[in-house]
Amino acid sequence: MSATLANPSGALKDEYQTLIVGSGYGGAITAARLAEAGHSVCLLERGKEWQAGDFPDTLGELGGNVRSGKNPLGLIDYYLCKDIDVLKASGLGGTSLVNLNVAFRPDREMFADPRWPRVYRGLADSGGIWDFYKCAEDMLGAKVHPRWDQLTKTEMMKKRADQLEDCLHAPVNLTVNFDLDGPNQFGVEQKPCTDCGDCFPGCNVRAKNTLYMNYLPYAKQKGAEIFTQIDVRHVEKNTDGGYTVYYRHNEARGHGEVRRVQAANVILSAGAVGSTEILLRSAGHGLGTSGKLGETFNGNGDFIGLSYNGEERTNVLGFGNHPDSERAQVAPGTTIVSAIQYDRSGPWDQRITICDFQVFPSALVDTFRRAIPALAGFTGQDTDGGWSDELAEAKRVAVDLAYWSPDGALNHSMLYLVMAIDDNQGVMSLDEDDKLDITWPSVKSDPIFDRIGDELLKHAEALGGTYLQLDRPNLGLGKEDNLITAHPLGGCVLGDDADHGVVDPDGRVYDADGGVHEGLYVIDGAILPTPVGVNPFLTISAVSERIASTLPGTLVD
Repeated sequence: MSATLANPSGALKDEYQTLIVGSGYGGAITAARLAEAGHSVCLLERGKEWQAGDFPDTLGELGGNVRSGKNPLGLIDYYLCKDIDVLKASGLGGTSLVNLNVAFRPDREMFADPRWPRVYRGLADSGGIWDFYKCAEDMLGAKVHPRWDQLTKTEMMKKRADQLEDCLHAPVNLTVNFDLDGPNQFGVEQKPCTDCGDCFPGCNVRAKNTLYMNYLPYAKQKGAEIFTQIDVRHVEKNTDGGYTVYYRHNEARGHGEVRRVQAANVILSAGAVGSTEILLRSAGHGLGTSGKLGETFNGNGDFIGLSYNGEERTNVLGFGNHPDSERAQVAPGTTIVSAIQYDRSGPWDQRITICDFQVFPSALVDTFRRAIPALAGFTGQDTDGGWSDELAEAKRVAVDLAYWSPDGALNHSMLYLVMAIDDNQGVMSLDEDDKLDITWPSVKSDPIFDRIGDELLKHAEALGGTYLQLDRPNLGLGKEDNLITAHPLGGCVLGDDADHGVVDPDGRVYDADGGVHEGLYVIDGAILPTPVGVNPFLTISAVSERIASTLPGTLVD
């Protein structure tokens, strides 16, 4: 199946029974399950439909696909906020298009946190919550990289893991196809992974099990209508029942005029940032909500560090959609293949997870090999010394500055993606220009990040590299250096009542009086009430599967 999934924009009707806004994990799963149960479903996605082969794999293509007001169909969506920045994607399939494929089950203790509603704590106690994880894993085709222990970067991770106690270094489940060459169970043509390293900014091989390969085509086959380039602005509650959804059509170089569509049920699944933004804007147009709206945002403890120019080759340079190039002599594997989980016997909220986020995508290899030497000189912490070591490092840097080579400094480096339990105190709001901002003064002083930095320095020491923290520099914009999260969570969190959440345990939006708006839901990462401490999309998927199983009994007819 290679035909497009989206309906022609002109076929969008004026009224639907159920509208789903967003095609990420929450939206795609909900659409599939409702359509499977025979419900009439229309899914709206603000981005465009991407086919394998069209994802950017040069610097120019990547830069041309950053989403903005003048380029609303860009794939890469970057929110430059006050205290933390957010990286996400825009397109049919949401962030699954560009994420790093890691289908990670969290520790059971996460659900014991009292911020989770009672029903989830009970499901965790009985073990029933894992049935929803298994369902999502099966649909997404999650499995371990079959050659994970043969990749150089796994050996580099092991150098530090062998020095640790009370930790677990193991492969992670990945939503990647490693063997099938042909149609998958949903009729979508796929190819085996080539280990090209370009999971971000999108797989051009058709190996990545994005939502475009499973839940979305399944929803389409079961009768769901799918429309792209539809940017929902806000929702108003009708006095006679149902909702008016205000949207505009995104074009390649701007936005169309605002239009309306009616629906008995509206399910917001535009992600932690998108769904919260829509609800905040809806509240400004008179929709009553819980006072908790926009609160308890978190970045899942995301932190990125780099061990640069170590003693051994790491083979971390992506070659992307260029299998005949000289770069293909280094097959780095998927962007992530393994992780170290720390403090396994300690309290849940003190544990951290470090993933081997160590592939530079092909579009950025040349930029990084030329730019990082200067950055390392200004902010790096060298972990070894001696004139012979310094001479070897200088030679590798000189190689990178002159030409691409697997013997350069960049291919002696390791990237790390860390997740932890941050303090969960971010607040999302709309500024005077009606744009979303995130204020979170305490995030920069959260001691968890000092602990992570200390540990990543030890990783660099194990490799004889120079350690750098990778955040967003101030860029001369009058803003401080910011952490960057690719795992935004919260803003519309689950709660047993309106004093503790924005939506009830089944995703229904609380009104201002503590009741619920019948037929109005949020189902995506916005509703998770705590950080997850590992890559979160599998938990978002499991919670979405659980809520989708309750929807037939709560939807408005």
